[in-house]
Parts: sequence; C-alpha cells; structure tokens
Amino acid sequence: MRLLFVFTVALCSVLVAVFGCDVPLVHYKTMQCTPVGSRPDGCPERYDCPSITAHDNSKCYYNGKTYDIDQTVPDAEVSQFCSAQCYCRSANPVAKFRCVHVDCAEFFQRFDYDNCLRQYSRQRCCSTGSVCGQERDKLATCELEDEIYKEGQRMRFKDNKCRTCICSAGFNRNATDTDPNCFDTNCGFELFNEKQVYGGGIPVYKQDVCCPWEWRMPKPADSVVKGSGKPATDPKLQCKYGSLTLDVGDSLDLPQKTEQGQKMSCSCQVPPLMHCTLA
Repeated sequence: MRLLFVFTVALCSVLVAVFGCDVPLVHYKTMQCTPVGSRPDGCPERYDCPSITAHDNSKCYYNGKTYDIDQTVPDAEVSQFCSAQCYCRSANPVAKFRCVHVDCAEFFQRFDYDNCLRQYSRQRCCSTGSVCGQERDKLATCELEDEIYKEGQRMRFKDNKCRTCICSAGFNRNATDTDPNCFDTNCGFELFNEKQVYGGGIPVYKQDVCCPWEWRMPKPADSVVKGSGKPATDPKLQCKYGSLTLDVGDSLDLPQKTEQGQKMSCSCQVPPLMHCTLA
C-alpha cells in the first residue's frame, strides 16, 4: 500500500511538471500581472495586479502599460482587434479607450474559396491578400497535428487554444515554441470591457475559447460555499468579489444552469480574482 502511495505521488508530480497549472490564467497574463509563489499543482499562489489593486480611475490600462488621458496606444498593438487610433479618454466611472474600428476589405467581397486562399501575417486582423489558381498550388505546405495547411494560412492548435501559427516555408512542427510565426493570443478586454474588468467583475471562460467569454458582475444574492481548504491568514491569498471574501477552494452558490441552459461554476482558485467557467 505504501509503495502504491509513493508511486501515485510521484506520478502526480510528473503530471504537474508536464501539464502545469490547469486553472485559466489568461486574464492575468493579458494584464501583465506578476505571478507570486508556487503551489504543488503548478499554479502560482497568487498574482500581483497593480491595475486592479491600485487602480486609478483617471487612467487607462492595456497590456501591462498605463495610459494618461489623451495618450494613444500604438496601432501595431491593437491592429489584431480590427482597431486603430485608440486613445484614453475620461469617462464615468473609469477612464476608457476610444478606438476607430477597421473594416477589412474582404468582409465586403465575394471570395472564391474553391480556387483561392487568403494570406495572413501575425497579429493582423485583416488578410494581406490572396493567392489563386496555379500560384496557390506552388505555395509551401505545413503539417500541424495531422492537418495540412498552405503558406500564409492560420494554423490552430487542438490542445492549446491560446496559440496560433502562420504557415511559412521551412515550418518545423517540432519547434513551434521558438518559431517567430507562432504567437500566443492577446486578449483585448482592457480595450472594450473596462467597466466590467475594473468595476469588480470576474472573467467567465467558455470551453475551447482562449480569452474570457464575458465578465460576471457581483450580485446582491451571491453567497459563498466554503471549500475544504484552511482559511488564509494572508488577505493577499484571498479573492475579493463584491462584498464577499473567499479563500482558495471556496465557490459561489449558483443555480444549476444559466438562463441559456449552460452550467456555470465560479470559484476562488488563484487570487486576487475569482473566475467562472461555462460548460
């Protein structure tokens, strides 16, 4: 029995080392929060997020940077969201970005999908052009997770919904961590959901979607279901949600299904924010 226990512990340690933390943390990474400490399950103990804990309502925050009123975000940092000329402006209750929306030309044109392929470059919303006929057949090919792509096509990972590659000549499917044409998704919620993000909301994740699907705001009827863990002695290791304070492992007492018929669960896993998942 002792030998079985030792083997189980060792196996769990290996799985943690291979797969790491299974808690969705994209919201923290998007806000460039700093991980603090480490746990046996591979997750940080908490994150340090100045844009949340020391938020200034007269400033805007995006991708780890602070913007004063009238300050502009470089277009290269927002082009992937079909946006341009984003600048911080005063608003109530928190300052917000105002951006120009960019409509891609391909949205208004018919496309010959049987004969042509659209071409893309990294971190761009719109295609850079298209290749058709015999020229399309001359394009280099890439293989990723048993799928074949042509040069210039976007390639999605089945087991990593937050990473994308652009097929290019010489692509090596075994070196996607270092390929300059592979990149992690950058979520744009700070540009468009500032009231929810900095007004006390928590991210809601949907299965097979990298970025938060929406943000849930506190409700007067929210109550806590205590978990089996010990209460934290350090308030930085707790989640604050509206008037509630939750320890790691605590969750919200929610209805079995949402109005849309989905099952939502919300819990404190890696402070300072709770998160929810939709199934």
